Amino acid sequence: MRLGTTAGRQSGRRAVLLLLLLTSVAPLPSAAAPLEEHVTGGVLDLPWLNGFGVSANMQPLTLAPGDPALPNPSGDGTVGVATNSMAPDSGGVVLTAIDPGNVSDYSWEAWVFTGAGNTRRGLVVRADPANQFQSCYQFVMQAGLLQFNFRKLVNSAPTTLATWFSNTFPGGQPLPNTWHHMRVVAIGSEFRCYWDGNQITQTPIVDASLPTGWAGVYSFRFDLGGVPFYVDDLMLEDITATPTRRASWGQVKEIYTR
Repeated sequence: MRLGTTAGRQSGRRAVLLLLLLTSVAPLPSAAAPLEEHVTGGVLDLPWLNGFGVSANMQPLTLAPGDPALPNPSGDGTVGVATNSMAPDSGGVVLTAIDPGNVSDYSWEAWVFTGAGNTRRGLVVRADPANQFQSCYQFVMQAGLLQFNFRKLVNSAPTTLATWFSNTFPGGQPLPNTWHHMRVVAIGSEFRCYWDGNQITQTPIVDASLPTGWAGVYSFRFDLGGVPFYVDDLMLEDITATPTRRASWGQVKEIYTR
């Protein structure tokens, strides 16, 4: 009889524990669905906004037979193209971006085409739409394809936060007219950069100047406009951390051992 009573109490405690676990799990906010640009059917999938006071914006492009960008990474022959245009006080610039919504911590990645390697080009994160994206972070390859930088612009004034030389990358220095994968992960004040799947930041780059902002692509050459920058299969993914429980394990054990 006592054994039955003890078993009954243990069963009751387990039931209380299970109930607590079930009711203590906080509802997880749904992560925002990834934003993806594949230029599906030769049409842009996302609404892109131009910056820096120039009309240059993301455009869809179906590659012509014989184009050196063929085959493109997705194999469908369609890419996004950002062509730099001359601005009176900014040289040949294009910065075009998408709105991540209420997401501040995200991964932003794309396949990028080196072309002739004749502009500074790459990815943009945390771009401020209030000043036409003239404040932002940029992960870019420099003209010549040897030097890569992670830069911060505040009202167009640049600061280089990290520099790498591509001849030290696992795949070596990229060649003209080749496709490569770039990715930036922005979490709080920390940033990590990836090239062809390899993280090139040994430790996170830390800067708290721009806590939120849009994601995009950028290309610049001060003395030359009309240079196309091809991109493909761009994706922005929400990586916001979320809580999992309202109750601590101490509270769980306290109830279980009563």
